[in-house]
Amino acid sequence: MNILAKANAKKLLRGLFIDKPGKIDLYAIAGCENIFIEEKALESCEGQFVFKSGMGIISVDAELAESGQKRFTIAHELGHYFNSGKKENSFFCSGLDIRGIKQNLYAEVAANDFAAELLMPEEWFSTFTKGKKYSKFILADAAQYFNTSLSAAALRYAEIGSYPVAIIMCRDGAVKWSRINKYFPFKFIRTGSKVSSSSYAYEFFKGEKISNDPEKILADAWFWEDFNYKKDYFLYEQNIPMYRYNSVLTILWEE
Repeated sequence: MNILAKANAKKLLRGLFIDKPGKIDLYAIAGCENIFIEEKALESCEGQFVFKSGMGIISVDAELAESGQKRFTIAHELGHYFNSGKKENSFFCSGLDIRGIKQNLYAEVAANDFAAELLMPEEWFSTFTKGKKYSKFILADAAQYFNTSLSAAALRYAEIGSYPVAIIMCRDGAVKWSRINKYFPFKFIRTGSKVSSSSYAYEFFKGEKISNDPEKILADAWFWEDFNYKKDYFLYEQNIPMYRYNSVLTILWEE
């Protein structure tokens, strides 16, 4: 996580005396900074931010159906504002950037890190998940409690959760990136490698409907190159499809 972006979010929360998720009013925060938020049809992006002459506009794609994703998008655009030192600037952010599918633009990654810390502060998230064994329900509960997207909650859990979990982002049938927490038994998956036909995620790229429920799978499907590879070792696999981007976020954890 970007240390500066995280610090900017924590400073904002402290300065506004916000001590629980229900008090995080993004519209009020934006209003205090002379930033107007609107929803409108956007053709080539999911979020825009323009700040000039002391005033700004955040535009969010009206076609986003999920309220949690809209909220994360707004927080992402606020991240650009605070991370840039409130300077005049403009950003046009694709869904690939905001959803973390692409990780190659520093400013976009930093804006996501700001949004994650603003909406799901590390201390609060750790407290919420502490002592809870990972399951498909914990992400849904976290997304609802922090009023954010399921994928954002999954990434946050991979960063600071206390249960062995690996997160893998795949697009167009290949691994784009992975985040594996320190408790997970395997550590290596090659970026750019093709999604194995042994995985359930592979069915997504074949155009088939995939289950929202976790399913057992051999570790071979993802970690055949890992130094600690174990034969006949089972994991659980759960997938969050992103149809608009031909991408899927895969969550893996131990039995």
